[in-house]
Amino acid sequence: MMAEIKYNPLFDGEKPLLIAHRGYTPTAPENSIASFSEAARRHYWAIETDVRRTLDGVLVCCHNSSLKKMYGADMKIEEHTLRELSEVRICTGNGLEGRPDEELRLPLFSEYLSICVRGGCVPFIETKGFVVEQTLRMVEAFGLTDIAVLSSVDFSHIEEARRVSDRIFIHHIFTTDEQMLRVAELGNGGVSYNYPVLDDVPAGLVEKTHAAGVRLCLRAGDTAQNVARMMDMGLDYIPTNLICPADIRL
Repeated sequence: MMAEIKYNPLFDGEKPLLIAHRGYTPTAPENSIASFSEAARRHYWAIETDVRRTLDGVLVCCHNSSLKKMYGADMKIEEHTLRELSEVRICTGNGLEGRPDEELRLPLFSEYLSICVRGGCVPFIETKGFVVEQTLRMVEAFGLTDIAVLSSVDFSHIEEARRVSDRIFIHHIFTTDEQMLRVAELGNGGVSYNYPVLDDVPAGLVEKTHAAGVRLCLRAGDTAQNVARMMDMGLDYIPTNLICPADIRL
């Protein structure tokens, strides 16, 4: 028998529940202290980031395994210490000019969590590499276990997260029908489906997912019109690269 979605205070915020994908990137480089701070100032429901671990075991925020794209340094995060990685600065992205040097270094995961706390934003955390347990322990240390999301493309991360914590909200990225049902079994979870074009979303997908007791979102809502459509479709939260809460008129 399919389950109903249980009440979760994590989703009590004002609609739409917008997620600033890698921070607020129209005015700051992705996954930077600046982009996280900009997102917090704009009162997003959640700020998304990607978490990796340095050679000396420190959790940092960066999408790619290497700093080459964003920092211009051909350095793999897992092969260098934090001290070595902290010597380079972001060299691409929006809003570089005039930024303090401190806002353009590799952010610590703890700094990201602190910004989320100060801004009242949900930490929406995508894990990369073998970092799930360490990530959740730090989330717990900040007192955020009940108001954070642990997400991953790698389904083994989702299962590990549930083994480590029976309280954290889990979110599987680009799920399949079979994986969505497994999230339902694990409980307190959501999924995203890989449909870049809303017109391609199969009829009944939202209803089927909700009937299993699972929340859901789709690819980024990067126009106000798409965000409105996503809300009408009944999506539970909406990642975006461009739209901020003030852009949406309910």
